[in-house]
Amino acid sequence: MGNSHIAIYVIVFLAVFVPYAFLQMCLGTRKSKPEDFDSWNLPPLFKHFYWLTSMLADSVGVKMAELQPVRTAKIRTQLVQASIKLPAEHVYALEAFMAIFGTIVPAILVLLITNRVGYAVGAGLLCGILGLMTPSMKVAKLAEDRITAIIHSLPFAIDLIGAAMRSGLDFSAAIRYYVNTENKSNPLAIEFGVMLKQMELGKNRIEALEDMARRIESDDFTSFAGAVAHGTEIGASIVETMKVQAEEMRRARFNIAERKAARAPSIMILPIAVFIMPAIFIVIGIPVLLKISSSGLGGLMK
Repeated sequence: MGNSHIAIYVIVFLAVFVPYAFLQMCLGTRKSKPEDFDSWNLPPLFKHFYWLTSMLADSVGVKMAELQPVRTAKIRTQLVQASIKLPAEHVYALEAFMAIFGTIVPAILVLLITNRVGYAVGAGLLCGILGLMTPSMKVAKLAEDRITAIIHSLPFAIDLIGAAMRSGLDFSAAIRYYVNTENKSNPLAIEFGVMLKQMELGKNRIEALEDMARRIESDDFTSFAGAVAHGTEIGASIVETMKVQAEEMRRARFNIAERKAARAPSIMILPIAVFIMPAIFIVIGIPVLLKISSSGLGGLMK
C-alpha cells in the first residue's frame, strides 16, 4: 500500500471527525466547566478530556447508556463509590473517543512504519479494545480503592466515636469530633462529613446513615449502619452496639487476611515453576555439564 492510500485514510478520517466536532461546538453542546469543577474529584484522564466528554455525552453517551442499562447502573454505583461527580454518560463518551482514536492512530502509525495492512489492523484492534476498556476500569479501580480505605478506617473510627460518646458527647458531636481530628483526605471522614450536613438539613440519624450506606455500598458498613439503626429503634446503648460492630469487623478482616495468607503457597507455584526453577537448573546443571565435557566423559554421552 502506497503513501497515497495512507493519505486518503487520514483525509477521510479528518473529513468525518473534524466537521462533526465543529458542528457539536457550534450547536452549543460543549459545556463550560462548572464553578465547583475542582471538587468533582475527577481522575486526570477524565479531567483532561472533560471538554470532549461533555460534547459527546448527550449524543454518543446517552445512546450507549440506553443500550446497556445493567452496565450503566453498575458504572453509576462505582462513580458514587469513588466520589466522582460525573454522569455515566461521560464514561461512555470517553470510551467511544478512546476506542476510535485508539484504533485509528496506531493503525496509521503501523502502516507508515511497516506498510503492512495486517499488522495495522491487529495493532488498531488491540489498542482500540484497550482504549474502550480503560475508562471503566479506571473508575472501578478508584471505587475499589476508596471502599477498601473506608473499610480499613472504620474499626478505628468506631472506637474513637465510641470513646467520645463515653466521655459525654452525643452521636452527632462524636462524629463531628472524628471528622475534625481526621485527615481531610480520609474518605471515611469525608462521608461522615456529608452525613453531618444531611442531619443539619433535617434528616434524622437513621436516614443519614442509610444514605451513607447506599453511597458506600459495602456489606461491612451496611451491617454497621443497620446495627446502629436497630439499636436506636429498640433503645439499646449505641456505644455497646458500636463496640460489638468494631470487634466483628476486626475479626472479619483477620479472617480475610488468614485466607489470603493460606492461598499464597498455591499462588507462588506458577512463578516458581516458570522463573525460579529454570534458573536453578541452569546454575546447577551448566557447571556439571562443563565438568563432564572437560573430564573426557563428554564423548561417551554423544
